[in-house]
Amino acid sequence: MTKKLVVFGATGGTGRELVEQALAAGHTVTAAVRRPEAVTLTHPRLTVRRADVLDPASVEAAIAGHDVVLSALGATSTREPTTICRDAVANMLTAMERCGVRRIACVSALALGDAALLPWPMRLFVRHILKPLLRHPFADLLAMEERLRQSPLEWTIVRPPRLTQGRRTGHVRFAVDAPLPGAATISRADLADYMLAHVDDPALVHKLVEVAY
Repeated sequence: MTKKLVVFGATGGTGRELVEQALAAGHTVTAAVRRPEAVTLTHPRLTVRRADVLDPASVEAAIAGHDVVLSALGATSTREPTTICRDAVANMLTAMERCGVRRIACVSALALGDAALLPWPMRLFVRHILKPLLRHPFADLLAMEERLRQSPLEWTIVRPPRLTQGRRTGHVRFAVDAPLPGAATISRADLADYMLAHVDDPALVHKLVEVAY
């Protein structure tokens, strides 16, 4: 069944894949972005709307009238303390409650989970380089996840490993509320494909999903 989807982070790699694949699947899509001019795609079922995720009014205006909220904001590269993902999702959830929208799926990061199950080179990289380097963005993602868990709305947290520019294969491993052994990479195209394939899956409501090849 086709849906009315609003995508936050639509100008990023995963966000662009979500928008393009959703349109190809017949959904109606709103790309909620700070800079509408950055969206070059045109389509009869695509609306590009200016929205600042830290501005509750613009977030609510973007969400109103939709069936599903998809957030592809992800972690920033800043080394300074940040709360952008936590605050953005808090604004989305508040807007959803006000607008009567129930479903939301958010991209997080598999590196937040149990590094012991990663391939050993990746395990060392995550433990000794990635987590120390990105400790503030990762703390923000953890706070975002906790805010989702506190919500009665129909949320799903999707944790991918390192994202690549590879093609969509449709062959993705996943684990629900459990660590995914050997998770190293996934393409943005396959991450988007998984999220859209399960956009209305009741089995993933109030679940954390790790996805990878």
